[in-house]
Amino acid sequence: MWIHILIFMVILGVFLAGKMGRLPPEAGNPEEKKLFIRIALTGNIIGMLLTFQSGGDKVYSSGYRMEKEETGAYEEKFKVSVDGEEAGSLYVQVPEKETEGSEEEPETELSEEQQRGKELQDMIVQYNQKKNDPQYYYLPDEWNGKHLEWEQPKDKTGNLLSALGLAAAAAAVIAKKREEQNAQIKRREQMLMDYPGLIMKFTLLVQAGLTARKAFQKIALDYGKREDGKKREAYEEIRVACYEMDSGISEAEAYRRFGERCGQVKYKTLSTLLIQNLQKGSRYLADLLEKESVEAWEERKRKARVLGDTAATKLLLPMVLMLLVVMAVIMLPACLSFYGG
Repeated sequence: MWIHILIFMVILGVFLAGKMGRLPPEAGNPEEKKLFIRIALTGNIIGMLLTFQSGGDKVYSSGYRMEKEETGAYEEKFKVSVDGEEAGSLYVQVPEKETEGSEEEPETELSEEQQRGKELQDMIVQYNQKKNDPQYYYLPDEWNGKHLEWEQPKDKTGNLLSALGLAAAAAAVIAKKREEQNAQIKRREQMLMDYPGLIMKFTLLVQAGLTARKAFQKIALDYGKREDGKKREAYEEIRVACYEMDSGISEAEAYRRFGERCGQVKYKTLSTLLIQNLQKGSRYLADLLEKESVEAWEERKRKARVLGDTAATKLLLPMVLMLLVVMAVIMLPACLSFYGG
């Protein structure tokens, strides 16, 4: 029962620490905390119900009898106490194990506990041979004038289920965090790959005479008209910036938020150029954007070469496996024909 109380305390501690803001940032967001509490609490409640259903340890101080099953033997574990002193654990098989051939086994030196267990096993066998009951198997209440007390441990399935629920909750939070990290990595990679095309299109629109705000709106409009329907994070952030400007937020503030949401150095550089253009009225915005576009394409080429080298490395193992398959296809018929002949 103590394990259920301990798990409840852990869940309560996580809940209170989350409410008070005492958990470290690495502990996850509120959704992950709710997921942990939900899974751990469910597993603990189910485990606690199983523990209550199984009851506590059963103590038999006046002997005990177990029903013999027609389907075959089964084994029960008991803790044995002799005159109130614990003598250890004993596995009792119903009916008893066959003892034929046991005298032929080489004698080995047994510890005191093992010797006592062997004596108890022999005593139980002799006791049941005297009883000779075809329906029940008995555990005596006396042995050599000493009182025996048998204790049957309770089922630990509830405790195990509660512990597994806590472990599953932690694993679910870790898996969710890893999934979010992978999504962030994919988002970052996608935005970096989209940046050269975006900056080039933006530069062309500015050189054509559009203002930065009109260029943003044109890019967002073209993105909304695309046919593939795939979500591109960089263009989504441009649409958000356009919505903010339309809702009354200043153009400079919208550009600043755009750079912060993107979180990439390239996009922050773009937002800085646009803010400086608004504040200082730079005449060379088109030239600066063109220079940034050239640098972005060079970076894209370097990134493509790195991805190509990575793909070649990943293909090495499948190529080796295919080589082994081809060698097996060639060598196997030759070997069969050689040994068959």
